[in-house]
Amino acid sequence: MRLTPPERRGWLFAVATGGVALGLPLVVHVHRHHPWEAIPGFYAWYGALGCVVIVGVSKWLGSRFLQKPEDWYG
Repeated sequence: MRLTPPERRGWLFAVATGGVALGLPLVVHVHRHHPWEAIPGFYAWYGALGCVVIVGVSKWLGSRFLQKPEDWYG
């Protein structure tokens, strides 16, 4: 399957959506409950770090409790 670049309509939609997403906080008042909510992209970084921690812990648990040596069965 060959990927084709988006048509002009796709680019216009992406630019319009991005413009609305970036401009909306300038128009609508956002009531923040915590001081860290003022940091741009905080929840994106928080979620990415959480995913890294989950993958790291699950890999450690898998290697610790599930994996067996190659000569396990004799």
